Amino acid sequence: MLIVLIIAKFLIIGILGLYIVRLIVSTVRNMDEVFSFKRNKDISVVLWVFTFVFLTLVGYQAYWQLFIQNEYFEETKKLHDPRPWIIEATTLKGKIYDRTHNEDKLFAGYQASEEGLPRRYYPLGEATSHIIGYSDVERDKSGLEKFYFERLMGWTRDTPEEEEVHTNNKYFRVQPKGNDIILTLDYELQKVAYEAFGDNKGSVVAIEPSTGAVLVLVSAPSFHPDSVSVDEAWVRIVRDEDGKRLYNRALKGRYPPGSTFKPMVACAALENGINPTWTLGRNGYLPPGVRNKRVYDFERAYNKKRGRAWNGHGVMTMERGIMKSANSYFSKLGVTVGEPALREVVERFGYNQPVMWNTSRPELQKGLVTFRSSFPAIKNNHELAWSSIGQQEVLATPLQLALTAAAIANDGLLMKPMLESRETPEVWNRVVSTETAQRVQKMMRKVVTSGTARRLNVKEFEASGKTGTAEINVPIKGPDGKWHKNIVNNALFISFAPLENPIIAIAVIAEGAGYGGSGAAPVAKAVYMKAYELGYFGNTNGTDDKSKN
Repeated sequence: MLIVLIIAKFLIIGILGLYIVRLIVSTVRNMDEVFSFKRNKDISVVLWVFTFVFLTLVGYQAYWQLFIQNEYFEETKKLHDPRPWIIEATTLKGKIYDRTHNEDKLFAGYQASEEGLPRRYYPLGEATSHIIGYSDVERDKSGLEKFYFERLMGWTRDTPEEEEVHTNNKYFRVQPKGNDIILTLDYELQKVAYEAFGDNKGSVVAIEPSTGAVLVLVSAPSFHPDSVSVDEAWVRIVRDEDGKRLYNRALKGRYPPGSTFKPMVACAALENGINPTWTLGRNGYLPPGVRNKRVYDFERAYNKKRGRAWNGHGVMTMERGIMKSANSYFSKLGVTVGEPALREVVERFGYNQPVMWNTSRPELQKGLVTFRSSFPAIKNNHELAWSSIGQQEVLATPLQLALTAAAIANDGLLMKPMLESRETPEVWNRVVSTETAQRVQKMMRKVVTSGTARRLNVKEFEASGKTGTAEINVPIKGPDGKWHKNIVNNALFISFAPLENPIIAIAVIAEGAGYGGSGAAPVAKAVYMKAYELGYFGNTNGTDDKSKN
C-alpha cells in the first residue's frame, strides 16, 4: 500500500509539472501579443511595471538570503518565522541519556502537556543546564540542544542509525522522531557534584583518565531550563551580574590555578633530571636578579597573625614540597628548571592551545566553545617564580585542571576529552614519561595521607590530590561610592582515585571559598563517595552499572 501511495504521489507531481511547463511555453509563445504596446498600450505598461517590481522584489529577497551573511538578520529570521517552531513542536526530538542509557537517567526527554503536544523536560534541571542547554521560541537554543538540533530532529544522515531514522520519518511515521544521544556524563555523579557545590560559584569537572570520557561537568550558579520561557525569570537570570548564571564556568572560566599548578612543575623537573633537596628558612625565596620581591610560604603569614614565630620548612624534598605545598620550594624549582623546559611540559598538558575534543561531529567541535588556558610569556625570574606556583598571569579552566590530573593519573598519557559514548578514545599527547607520572602520583598521594587534603583520606579507596589557594583581587564598592581593593581566596583542588588504576580524575574550583583543603576537597570527596557506591572502584556493593566506555 505504501509503494502505491508513493507512486501515486510522484505521478500527480509529474502531471502538475507537465501542466506548468505547457503553461509557461504557451505564455512565452504569446509574449509579443501580451506585452505589445501596439495592441493595448495601457495594459502593456502596467504589465511591464508590475513585472519589473516583482522581479526586483524577488531579486532583493534572494540577495539577502543567498549572499548577505548577517548574523542578526539570520537570528531574527529564525525567531520570527513560526514554521521551524511548529515543526519542532510536532516532532519527538531525540532523548539525551547519561552513560547508562537508562530511561531513569535522562538529561532531556518528554512529558505530556496541557496543549496535547509533547513537552521537553530536563530531569536534573539546574545541574545540567549549561551543557544540555534549553530550547525556547523567544530565546532560541543553547548547549547540546543547539549544537545537535538537526540530529535531535532526525534530519541528519551521517550514520546508518540516523539514515534509518530519516527514512522512517519520511515514509512511515505520522509524527517524526529524532535521534537519541548517549553522553559520557554520569547522571548520579552530576547530581551529587551540583548538590555538594551548594551556594558556591565555580565548577566541578570529572574525567575518566584512561578514555577522556567526561563524567561530570558542573557550572554554578546555574538556571533551570524551564525558567527561560518565563519573562520575569529570564530577566532575573540576565540581570544577575554577580552570579553570571548563563556563563559556563567549566569551559569558559579562567582562574589562577594556584598550587594545583605545582604537580606540572614537578613533572617538568623530573623530566629534566632535576630532583633537588634544599634547606628553606623563614625568609622564603628570592629569585636571582630580583630585589626585595621574595616568595613567602603560607605558614609565615599564618603564624605571624597568631603571634607565633616560624623558622621555615627546613630540609625540603620535592615529595615533602608537594605535601606541604611549599611556595618557596616550587618557585625556586621553577626557576631552576627554566622557562623553556617548563613551558614545553606545560603546553604538552594543553596550555596555550585550543582544547582537542574527541568528536566526529563538526557541529559539536564548532559549537562547544572552550577557552584556552594560558601560560604567558615570562620576562624575568620574578615572573617565572610566581608563575611556577600558579600565580602571576597563569590562567586555567576547570576542564584544563581536570585534564592535568587525568594525564598524571594515566601514566603521562593525555586523552582527548569526549562527551559522547559512541566515540573511540583518542590520545592527545604524551605529556611526560610513565616513570615521571608515577612518581608524581605517589607524591600527590602524600598530600591526602599527610598533607593539605587529609579530609579525603578515607578507608573506602586511596585518593591522590593537590590543593590550591589562589589570591585574586575582586574590587568592591564602598559606602563612599569608591571602589576598594578586596583580596579573596579561590579554593582549588585536583585529584584522582584510586591510586592504582585511577578511574576518576576531578577538578574543583570554588570562587572565594578560602583554602583548597576546606573549600574544594569536600566536593571531590562527595563525588568519590557516590562513585564508590555505584561501583566505579571495583567494589561489590555498587547499586548501579557504571557502563564504562
